[in-house]
Amino acid sequence: MSRAFNVVEEGMKYIPLPSEFDIHEWEIMKNFCYSVEDDKKSSLLLKAIHGSGAFRCFKDSVFRFGMDDQWYEFRDSVIKKIVIEWCEENSIKYI
Repeated sequence: MSRAFNVVEEGMKYIPLPSEFDIHEWEIMKNFCYSVEDDKKSSLLLKAIHGSGAFRCFKDSVFRFGMDDQWYEFRDSVIKKIVIEWCEENSIKYI
C-alpha cells in the first residue's frame, strides 16, 4: 500500500493546514445539539457533551437516536466551510 504525502524541504515556505485547535469539534457538536428540533433529544445530546468521555457519549447518543447521518452531514458541512475559508484566506484555489 503506498501513501501520498507532502515533503517540505529545508528553506521552503508552506502554509500549515488547520489543526484540531482551529476546527473545534466540541463546538461543532454543541451547535449540532442546538440545531436539533426535538427538544428532548437536543437536551439529552447537550448533556452528553459534558463530562468525562463526552465525545464517545455524544456519538453513542447520536447513533442511539438514529441521527448519525444528520450528525455527519452537519459536521461535514461545517468542516467544508472551515476549509473553504482557509483556502480563501490563503489565496488557494479549490474545487
